[in-house]
Amino acid sequence: MKTIEEVLKKLDEIIIWSKENQSPVGYFACTYRIMTAQVLKGIQQKKFEDNPRMTLLDLAFAQRYLEAWDNYSKGKKCTQSWYIAFEAAKNKNLLILQHIFLGMNAHINLDLGISASSIMPYRKINPLKKDFENINNVIASINQKVQDSLNKICYPVDLIDKISNGKDNVVLDFAISKARETSWATAVIASNTPQFLRESVINIVDYAAAKVASQIINPKLLTPALTKELKKCESSDIVKNIEILSSTKNI
Repeated sequence: MKTIEEVLKKLDEIIIWSKENQSPVGYFACTYRIMTAQVLKGIQQKKFEDNPRMTLLDLAFAQRYLEAWDNYSKGKKCTQSWYIAFEAAKNKNLLILQHIFLGMNAHINLDLGISASSIMPYRKINPLKKDFENINNVIASINQKVQDSLNKICYPVDLIDKISNGKDNVVLDFAISKARETSWATAVIASNTPQFLRESVINIVDYAAAKVASQIINPKLLTPALTKELKKCESSDIVKNIEILSSTKNI
């Protein structure tokens, strides 16, 4: 892939597949498509220090997700954190937000840092730091849009939204910003690691991300009984849910 527009097309294909197969895989794919479109918009509006470099980062970043999905779909090996996220689509007890967070965990905690190090020269990652941080601002701008979609899918979320005057999307903000702090540390470590040891670094970070994924699936704050009650409040129509999440993709 040479353009972000091609990435968006690939994401559309995953979303279409998810609808045809009624798979929760589409929940993260929708969220990621919105984020990718917003980053493209930021590049077009020259919001980054080095916009061509940001295009390279976005392409490298997307490639890891698309390759992981392609490998998983064909029964080939993919990173453990992505395997857990994709396998979770078979778990009918998980909340929509858990599916989205599983994707964010693998993609941001693992893929982003590795992608950032891959487009910069050995031991010269620091010039990328400001643009890396700028992504936070671009992506944070879409969080309320995603929240609005979730409100339509799960009415307790709508209630929380009204009580908090729309500030409950800080959960999404927090999850993304904390993950990005971790991913920058990964980028620095990977950038300072010789090429022949790079795969070992990826495996270590993947192992840590897989541990986080396990906590997302079995969170300490949510008992199975509470999760079950929340699940009852969600729309069980996966196709409709994906369409609602997709409705914000052209913002």
